[in-house]
Amino acid sequence: MSLASFLHDAASRFPDKPSVIFNNRTVSYSRLNVDAKRLALKLIASGVRPGDRVALHMYNGLDLAVSYFACLNAGAIAVPVNTRMKRPEIEYVLEHSGTSVYLGQFELFQEIDKSRPHLPNIKWFLVNGRGLETCSDDVTARESQVVAPDHPAVILYTSGSTARPKGVLHTHASVASAARDFNVASGDIVTIVTPMVHSAAFFTLVASVEAAATAVLVGRFDPAVVLDAIAQHHGTYMVAMPTMYRALIAEQKVRPRDVSSAKYFFAGGDAVPPELQKEFEQSFARPLHEGFGTTEAGLIAANWPCVENRVGSFGRAVANVDVMVVDDQGNPVPAGTEGEMIVRSAGNMVGYWNDPLGTEKAIRNGWVYTGDLVQKDADGYFWFRGRKREVIVRGGSNISPQEVEAVLYKHVGVREAGVIGRPDEIWGERVIAFVSRRPGPPVTADELIDFVSKRLAAYKTPEEIVFLDELPKNATGKILRRDLFEIYPDSPIGRFGRRCGNKPWSL
Repeated sequence: MSLASFLHDAASRFPDKPSVIFNNRTVSYSRLNVDAKRLALKLIASGVRPGDRVALHMYNGLDLAVSYFACLNAGAIAVPVNTRMKRPEIEYVLEHSGTSVYLGQFELFQEIDKSRPHLPNIKWFLVNGRGLETCSDDVTARESQVVAPDHPAVILYTSGSTARPKGVLHTHASVASAARDFNVASGDIVTIVTPMVHSAAFFTLVASVEAAATAVLVGRFDPAVVLDAIAQHHGTYMVAMPTMYRALIAEQKVRPRDVSSAKYFFAGGDAVPPELQKEFEQSFARPLHEGFGTTEAGLIAANWPCVENRVGSFGRAVANVDVMVVDDQGNPVPAGTEGEMIVRSAGNMVGYWNDPLGTEKAIRNGWVYTGDLVQKDADGYFWFRGRKREVIVRGGSNISPQEVEAVLYKHVGVREAGVIGRPDEIWGERVIAFVSRRPGPPVTADELIDFVSKRLAAYKTPEEIVFLDELPKNATGKILRRDLFEIYPDSPIGRFGRRCGNKPWSL
């Protein structure tokens, strides 16, 4: 079954039911299905064939939802483009994917317009719905392309730690499996606030359509807009980043909304500190459930509302997903022992686009090696311990940046925190913490170092604190530790000193 059939089936069963709500415009399932088929026919009339790549450069909204299902109808491979990318980054994605058609919005197209002469493989640039050959509006008698479940559906470029993003290739079948793991029900009103050009929101959109639920799309994250949307449309389900939930808490305190319709609030994509979960429940009278997923494997584990929510854990493996914790040799480790998490499921990616070596390294014997360090307790709950590539090694001891960040978040003066390791001539690496302050009396570097030293072993305590007005983040709001390396280049020991944090830095 192709993903396009999800929309067709929903339109057949519930033609008048709202499929998408955007900017207070409600689109029925029958309308969404017709619009997606019409655009698919335009793509086909313009020469797009099954397997061709079509770039989607759009903010959250109806245009992007229609474009996704148009590509799926046409048998094309959708290539969503990060809306925060600059021209060289966009050029790389378009060239690496072999995109032949670009669908974008005028505001975003300005970033790539001057690159057109350098992108000879792109035959058509469709901006704000203009640019493709026209075709008949009568789509009711036309059939979509016959697409097999193992046909490629989407290439999702990750914001990983490598110098260049990797194109994660999913088929119709793997997307369908990953989407089902989100457990969206027909009666849900799903508020989508993270960018739909990334995996979590894309999978959530597909899950909403398969369940014939209603998706409320938020164009760009604004806490006031999000809370208003939940209150107005009686939202029941949302997945967001921890940084987004902090903003929602602050906004709710200023102007409380009635969000009592909401049943499920999920957080993922970065560490979810227990303090954040406690503050959220105090503000919204609802628990904040932590989950964990990757672009390569979809949703892996979650604290579902129907089972015990263990604060600090990202839950147990979701149905039909096998998870193991292994050592460096790939052997399973006992419960309570730290190791790398590997995943096997129908939602696993096929591989990395045009990167056989990367694929071979990531997928071994049907298991995706995530690069995430975790512990599994005796009850099957997983506890995040860091990334293999982000682990700081000081004097032979491993330090998880997330562990240090979790302690920093407990201080009332800390709004955001990011921790990295930098070279040290004696100990191998030293711990550097980047912090943005909350409003109020400014906390000092010495105060934070003393605060952490009372809660963690001495070797885990940051030696330096660097204050920034805002920490660098990706499009979904995840703090980019790799960018912190660029802000703090290699330097002779003592160049900045322990009190360097008393001088505010700005990006």
